[in-house]
Amino acid sequence: MADIERYVQMGCCCGAEWIEDRLEPIATCPWCGIQLGWDELATADHMGIVGPGYIDLSPSLLREIMQNCSFQETTTSPTCSRYDSTIWTHILSAPGTIWEITIEVTSFKPEEQLRSITFVCRLSGTPVIYTSLLTTEQLVFLLAAIARSMEATAEERTPLAVGIFCGAPLEPCD
Repeated sequence: MADIERYVQMGCCCGAEWIEDRLEPIATCPWCGIQLGWDELATADHMGIVGPGYIDLSPSLLREIMQNCSFQETTTSPTCSRYDSTIWTHILSAPGTIWEITIEVTSFKPEEQLRSITFVCRLSGTPVIYTSLLTTEQLVFLLAAIARSMEATAEERTPLAVGIFCGAPLEPCD
């Protein structure tokens, strides 16, 4: 089976989007845990195949971006799981606000192929963004938007802004 047929982009009624390997016996939503066999997907109304799929980001490039932006890595690799999981966390405390960005990444164990990226941003403990990412562009867009917002409330340059903007000075918004 060619990779174009093997990996498919999936969508679930809970809002999750991810990549699934058709060599697996079932498709499993990374957020809500719904499981369906491949033959059941044709008639399912709560999960489906969106099209051919891959995340245009390798685990090594993701690691580089996260390290440049001062994220802390926590890796878990359960022995009985088909996936590796890494959680990246970035916390910034500014006057009156605590910013916390958590990015949970799962990848297929035998390949250098990402399966899902879940992005959560919390302000002082309240979730304000909870979404799936499937492209490098989506990741960079969210990190840049949050870095600009952090800069508006911080008294000095934030590590996220330094990492995402490669140290270039931010221009004030008019």
